[in-house]
Amino acid sequence: MAHGFDDFRVFVSAPGDAEADRRACYDAIANANESTAMAAGLLLVNVGLRESDQISSHRAIVSDNVRWSSYFIQIFQDDWGPRDLFRKLFLLAIECRDDPAMPMRDVLVCLKDAPQETDPEILAFRRELEERSDCRILRYRDPEEMRAQVEEVCAAWARGLMGRSAAVEPLPPAAL
Repeated sequence: MAHGFDDFRVFVSAPGDAEADRRACYDAIANANESTAMAAGLLLVNVGLRESDQISSHRAIVSDNVRWSSYFIQIFQDDWGPRDLFRKLFLLAIECRDDPAMPMRDVLVCLKDAPQETDPEILAFRRELEERSDCRILRYRDPEEMRAQVEEVCAAWARGLMGRSAAVEPLPPAAL
């Protein structure tokens, strides 16, 4: 159904124990659409897993959804999920962003604070993420703080798309 908006997919990836954080992220995307994107004829559409177990049982489909997305948001606190599959998804998003033939434009990691954490494996996981220089890391205390930060990022993405869409000529119907 035609709706008059240019869609840009935002893949939201989060382990199952981060459900409140995932919902806050979806709210942030919706708020950025309402405040910024929709007035310009743009729509950030969230996609992702409803349950983290789907990453194992539908791996090829999940990977294709990442490949078809324009933006990727990864929410983490303490590990890479079952069989490190969220790590593989994250690395796929980085790879897609670095490939000019792919639609991926940006990768964002939301890393929830864990000030009481002492487990060496979890601390190593967090250190690995914090030392990355190839993506933006947002640190947050609670879902509401993350929502506000992600909303700012999504609104900035929409503003960037506005400038881009004005400069890009649409393809003729035969080329579609």
